[in-house]
Amino acid sequence: MKRLLPLLLALPLMAQAQSAIERQQEELHLLRQGWFQQTPPDAGHAASRPGGMRDSGQDGVGLLLHDVDMYFEGGIGFHSPELKGWLVPLKTGEPVDFDRPQDMRIEVSEGEVILNPQQLANLFNQRILAYPQSMLRNFSMSLDGDRLLVSGEVQPLGIGPWLPLRLSGGVKLEGDEILYQPDQVKVLGVPAYGAMSLVGLHLDSLVRLERPGALLRDNAMRLNYHQVFPLVGIDGHVDAAWLDDKGLHLRFARPAGSPAPRFEPPTQAGPSYVWLQSGDLKIFEILITYSQVLLKAEQPGQTLVFNLKDYRKVLSTGITQVNEDGTFFMRVPPYSNDTTSARLVSSAAVGSP
Repeated sequence: MKRLLPLLLALPLMAQAQSAIERQQEELHLLRQGWFQQTPPDAGHAASRPGGMRDSGQDGVGLLLHDVDMYFEGGIGFHSPELKGWLVPLKTGEPVDFDRPQDMRIEVSEGEVILNPQQLANLFNQRILAYPQSMLRNFSMSLDGDRLLVSGEVQPLGIGPWLPLRLSGGVKLEGDEILYQPDQVKVLGVPAYGAMSLVGLHLDSLVRLERPGALLRDNAMRLNYHQVFPLVGIDGHVDAAWLDDKGLHLRFARPAGSPAPRFEPPTQAGPSYVWLQSGDLKIFEILITYSQVLLKAEQPGQTLVFNLKDYRKVLSTGITQVNEDGTFFMRVPPYSNDTTSARLVSSAAVGSP
């Protein structure tokens, strides 16, 4: 009887503990249903295979940029007031891996990007002109209304001294290419375009430029926006391009009749953020399935700067929080792209004066 009494007294406590465990398991079951719920912003990217804990069955991750400075590497990038799209792995069944950006593409549905004069100059100096045989180098750019002014150096036919070069002109959209066609060309401060036109010469007869996504033909520099940025290709349709005091604007438009993507960023997102919704994402070697990942500026009033190539540096000093619904919040501190060293490397690659 003495042994039975403690057991009888313990039964209510055991029942309470069992009840608490059961409640906990029920709550966990409900949470799991939320964690593994797929909400693709675009029905065209719904799961193509049965999902599980390690694979959502969906190829790609929904991408929403809102007031973000997005860089691919170094100082090459743009500002986006808003852009909606999809990060798509090149290999079916693989997650989107931020450590292997060359294995994915950005499929833009709609939105706008703006390249300011410095970002345009970085695109040329750090990528388009950054090869040993380049006959152009050290571009700097400024804007005069709807005209782009370019200062740099040219080595005609790839021989002799480097000469000061000045270009001025507008841009237009032609198919998948952005055309910069200067109507004023000066070498050593002497107007050259008129003289060249009199003898039937064009810039491409003096300077050769044929790089991934960039081509000089006649007097026009042609930039293919699908190919010209490093690391990742960009799909989508640009239906308008123009210059103003902010820079070069490219407006992406979805196909006529297609529904608008439906993103559901958290209310805590704030004014400047990157929202990654649904699909499988690999970041810091951590696999996040059924993604709900928010990258937001650390302080109100700041613009989020995100560099795809250096994402670990961008995020490593931030604060990460995981909510019960499985949402990852990352508060990102200010990040500065050091483009000075990249410009020096670019100049060294094409030789010294």
